Amino acid sequence: MAAELPLTAVAFSGGLGLGAYHAGVFEALSSLRSPIDWVTGSSAGAITAALIAGSPSGDRLRNLRSYWHGTDRAPAIPNAGRHLFAWFSSINTRLLGHAGFFHPRLPIPASHFGGLYDLGPTRERLHQLIDFGRLNGGDPRITICATDLESGDAVLFDSSSQRIEMDHILASCGFLPEFAPVQIAGRWLGDGGFALNAPFDPILETAGPLRLYVIDLFPRDGKVPDGLEAAAERKSDLTFGNQTFQRLGYALEARQLRAELQDLDYDDEVYLLSYRPGREEAGPEKSFDLSEAAMAQRWRAGFLDMQYAASLAPIPNGICSVRRP
Repeated sequence: MAAELPLTAVAFSGGLGLGAYHAGVFEALSSLRSPIDWVTGSSAGAITAALIAGSPSGDRLRNLRSYWHGTDRAPAIPNAGRHLFAWFSSINTRLLGHAGFFHPRLPIPASHFGGLYDLGPTRERLHQLIDFGRLNGGDPRITICATDLESGDAVLFDSSSQRIEMDHILASCGFLPEFAPVQIAGRWLGDGGFALNAPFDPILETAGPLRLYVIDLFPRDGKVPDGLEAAAERKSDLTFGNQTFQRLGYALEARQLRAELQDLDYDDEVYLLSYRPGREEAGPEKSFDLSEAAMAQRWRAGFLDMQYAASLAPIPNGICSVRRP
């Protein structure tokens, strides 16, 4: 009897402008000619997943490049000025927003808080790039995570059981206080990263062998900080990166226990890729640097990390943490 082919799934985490890393990973993964059966995402990861599921296979890279402002070559910026440029870009985004992503919400409503920024430009661009009929067609299956702001529970929207619309994507992006929550079916929903920043959980609850790629935008491991800026960045990275790694370990253990109880035997392949920024990034504000230079750098990093991951031998039923030498 032929061995059962593994289900290939990709879970994309949140991280605002760091999401260009997702696109680079997807470009390299596409070159492997391996079909992707399921994509999941929170926040920026929900956008990447929706662009993939909602585009014809031949247009996916083009639409990802269009959204994430990915260029083939980063604009030339002298090395000595890259860090300062990144901070200037991040501060400029904080003050003025960024064309195609969001703009400041002024004046801020006193009666109902709607977020510091308006995601209207993102809504408009996604309407142009995403075919929601295709997205809900199941090839690939897509799951989007948001967080119930009252209960704190993760809320999963899955194309296999319900229709996903624009509001589900924008709810997943409601990172308070910057971006507004969205009311769906009587519940106020915010950023999926508040509950499951990399929503691999439903994937690991399925039966059968898996090949899972978890694409995180915050590294769990890193250097001991040597200053205030580095300390603030390390705090952010640990908050989200550690959440992902620890949950992934527990979820894999639970999955193996379920398999043993059902007398099943299959070896899963799980790869964890994390964006590891250089010192040129704007420390704790790096996710607000939406410049073409930053986007191109992150795209390139994702592409190289996925290429390296493809050269690694899997760790059966364990986590293969990908870190290029």
